[in-house]
Amino acid sequence: MELGTPKNQIKAKKSSYDLIVIGSGPAGVQAAIQASKLKKSVCIIEKVRDQVGGTWIHTGTLPSKTVRESLEAIHAIKHHVGNVWVDRIIEDLSTDKLYQRAHKVSSEEEALVRRYTKKNNIEICGGFASFEDPHTIKVVPSEGPPYLLTGKNFVIATGSRPRRPDNIPFDGWRVVDSDEILKLESVPRTMLIYGAGVIGCEYACIFGALGVKTILVDPRDRLLAMSDAEVVKSLENAMIEMGIKILFKQDLKSISTRGPKLEVQLTSDKIETDVLFFAAGRVSNSEHLGLEQIGVKVTDRGVIAVNDVFQTTIPHIYAAGDVIGAPALAATSAQQGRFCALHAFETIKSDFPKHFPIGVYTIPELSSVGPTEEQLKDLKIDFVVGRASYSEIARGYIKGDSHGMLKLLIDRKSHRILGIHIVGEGAANLVHIGLAFMMKDGVANDLVNMIFNYPTLAEAYRIAAFNALNKIFPDGKFLTPAA
Repeated sequence: MELGTPKNQIKAKKSSYDLIVIGSGPAGVQAAIQASKLKKSVCIIEKVRDQVGGTWIHTGTLPSKTVRESLEAIHAIKHHVGNVWVDRIIEDLSTDKLYQRAHKVSSEEEALVRRYTKKNNIEICGGFASFEDPHTIKVVPSEGPPYLLTGKNFVIATGSRPRRPDNIPFDGWRVVDSDEILKLESVPRTMLIYGAGVIGCEYACIFGALGVKTILVDPRDRLLAMSDAEVVKSLENAMIEMGIKILFKQDLKSISTRGPKLEVQLTSDKIETDVLFFAAGRVSNSEHLGLEQIGVKVTDRGVIAVNDVFQTTIPHIYAAGDVIGAPALAATSAQQGRFCALHAFETIKSDFPKHFPIGVYTIPELSSVGPTEEQLKDLKIDFVVGRASYSEIARGYIKGDSHGMLKLLIDRKSHRILGIHIVGEGAANLVHIGLAFMMKDGVANDLVNMIFNYPTLAEAYRIAAFNALNKIFPDGKFLTPAA
């Protein structure tokens, strides 16, 4: 079906394909493109045909990161021109200006995806998909009668959605989730965010940077439970400095209206707020696909169970992306989708990458790859920590970043890099330098001997490597690591 086909002409051109992909997020699109490159016939079924890209493009990754980028750029000049100028810019920044840029970026990315799918002869069908049997899909479009498609292989890439407990009175303007937060018509004066995971922390920084009185609440005792505690503490200090109030060990007990405001009862606090943003968890979009009737295993939390090569309990049916649970990142989802297509058509022999980075787009950014210091201690691995503070790197103090830090976890015996944890400007880019070393089993001495441009934030790798090796060799004579 060509793009631009009238909506009443929704039936697929063909009835049988080598690969049928359900969902057009990063996993689905990359699976489809890779299969097409292998000269296979491919169809993507997207429930809303006019919105290719799903959460990745329309409500999640791209729009939120675009808004964050705008605000981070504004706040980056604070150390150079002072608070007065930054405050003046923020006061003049309407939601229209902010969100229009986000919508423009999303539209451009969707147009790019559509060009790629058209160039690769990938058909896009609109409608809800469900399995009739292990090789047959029923498609129910918004207009026109249902129809059947058959496929040799399938990739389920239906993503996830915000968790919406029944006791939370979502209304789209006072009580919102991550699909609705960027649809607010005006910037609220106050906001309470429940959930200090990735989404909660990212939006706390966005609204904190906008001058909104922001309170971040979580029932646990720290931010970002999966991340290294030391770098998370640096992020927490930066957020507090921005004016964000953080409350730990607080459960959400009740929500009531108080005129135009909300009154939120926590475990030990009662807070009045304009907006409650509920950001505690996501749910896999696996229901209504008919998986139970064909024997595809789904956990009690809706996550589709897969093996190491992303096959479900039916080998020719694969699943990738958020629908299979953690790590649920756009980057890993895209690679999972591509891997599914390569495996389905027997053109890959390697394993899925064991090292991959995690990026948290707070202000400042946090990024990591590999185990945390706490995890290595639990595993009783002998390691040393190498640290480099942005405040001791020329580019860091030029930027005025007092919270930035790069942390290397180095195996004491082999000197191999076990983990990298960064907080500060450019963290999500910087992490790839160390990732490349990890993938090639590089050692700390390689970083010490590497010449970095000056002044750059990347120099932090050399300083952190020196810091680690100096702990192993206090006399400064760095010996070849043991085999």
